[in-house]
Amino acid sequence: MSMKEKVLFVWLLVVVACSFIFRHFWASTVYALGRAVALNLASLPGLAKFAVGISSLHLLP
Repeated sequence: MSMKEKVLFVWLLVVVACSFIFRHFWASTVYALGRAVALNLASLPGLAKFAVGISSLHLLP
């Protein structure tokens, strides 16, 4: 294995590990928000406005 192949292999492992971490984070976040709406701790329209506000901030330079 050349050095370039080793670096690519390590990079692939890092990407796979990060994808598992973020998948777990987003799954637990969606679950928690769904429970909050189901238990009437948060209103769905209010949560939608909050999500739109957060996502619109990411579009700003």
